[in-house]
Amino acid sequence: MYSAPDPDVADAHIPVDKLPRCDKSDCNGLLRPNMVFFGETLDSHILTKVEKEMEVCDLCLVVGTSSIVYPAAMFGPLIASRGVPVAEFNTKTTPKTEYFTHHFQGPCGTTLPPALAQHESEFM
Repeated sequence: MYSAPDPDVADAHIPVDKLPRCDKSDCNGLLRPNMVFFGETLDSHILTKVEKEMEVCDLCLVVGTSSIVYPAAMFGPLIASRGVPVAEFNTKTTPKTEYFTHHFQGPCGTTLPPALAQHESEFM
């Protein structure tokens, strides 16, 4: 299963008093990261921005995803259908791998940095 935690990795055990909180005196609620958790929906304004970017991008990187959760799972294949190169970086193939120009198999922390490194043709 893609979302199963690694049983060999200990939990972070961050003390509750060290978790980030709202600095407004009348709130002090726990803050959450600027991300979408599994099962949550994307805001419509975010989807609109994504659609606009998908129309003009000239390269797409699909990094560390199972490619089974929609609507995000359709982004890479839709871009690829326009003839735009799409590179997938993942520890295994996904249901969408066949749509992509490139697949780099392995941990993203290992495969992505060399792909993003400056190429010798870019040196001035």
